[in-house]
Amino acid sequence: MMISYLLSLVCGLYGGGATQEVAQVENHSVRIVGSFRDNTTKDFLKKSTIRAVFKSGKQLTYETNANGVYEIVVPDSTQFLTFDSEGYRTHTIPVTFIGKISSKATFSIQPEMVLTKDSLQVSESPSQLLYVSFLFPDGMDVNHLITRNNSKAFTSFDYRKTYNKGKHLSWHATELSKGIYEYKSTTPEGKKLYYKQFEVKEGYNFMEVTPQPEESLSPPAVALTDQVLYFSQSTYELSEEVKTNLDAISKALVAQPQTKLQITGHTDNVGESDKNLILSEYRAKVVASYLEQKGVSASQLVVEWKGAAAPAVSNDAEDNKIKNRRVELKVIP
Repeated sequence: MMISYLLSLVCGLYGGGATQEVAQVENHSVRIVGSFRDNTTKDFLKKSTIRAVFKSGKQLTYETNANGVYEIVVPDSTQFLTFDSEGYRTHTIPVTFIGKISSKATFSIQPEMVLTKDSLQVSESPSQLLYVSFLFPDGMDVNHLITRNNSKAFTSFDYRKTYNKGKHLSWHATELSKGIYEYKSTTPEGKKLYYKQFEVKEGYNFMEVTPQPEESLSPPAVALTDQVLYFSQSTYELSEEVKTNLDAISKALVAQPQTKLQITGHTDNVGESDKNLILSEYRAKVVASYLEQKGVSASQLVVEWKGAAAPAVSNDAEDNKIKNRRVELKVIP
């Protein structure tokens, strides 16, 4: 991906250069460096500002130095970064920090600004970027691979030999669509160095990759079992409890791509049979859709619906009808 390569090149611009005094805020802070560029000319811009908005509602504003370079430290409670240069369109980007990030990590963001008068003619920046900070020794050959549903989402690459004159780059950025991924780092001989399952969300996603203990390098073992999900009368809306169950199920299915799940929608016997059949269809499909949004492959899901034709218990009492407003999940090994 061209964007990955171009973003990687700029990391050398900030080593050893003078930057403004770093603002210290809260614990669990993340260091971000960079400079602003014109989207069309690629010229570096000066007198730009960065604003960090935190979950608490607090905001801090930082300015680039005389050379147009910024170096900031923001807490991992930051929810948005806003980039602003006079005469250019303001960019506000949601941010997500994946796992814990140490004080040694550094990320480089070089926002490309669009002139206000050109805003309608220039395409938007990528919706999702994964920024990775690496803490591997320079002398270590490391291959990195990002996969989704057991398929490559980014080609394996070796930083030290290929890109950086024998040194491991300190960071990298690549464009990915939203979803569940796995990140794996190994030696050329196949020795495992790093493993993490993670979710890419809208905006900038930050993650630190560093050698891990051997016991943490395998995907988590998650047991899949048959389950029943319950719905309120005449609705197909997922409750928070159902969503929590589906989150765990989705992680297990992503980790076990050969496993399939049969999803069957049901209703009680209240109302017309044809409308009940449609309602049971919606219930089954909304469950399948939620799992797919969490990264489960559609090929792993078998969806069907039966209306009120296959009650779990008799519909002779309200307590029993509640048990029939359901979606059944059956594991297909």
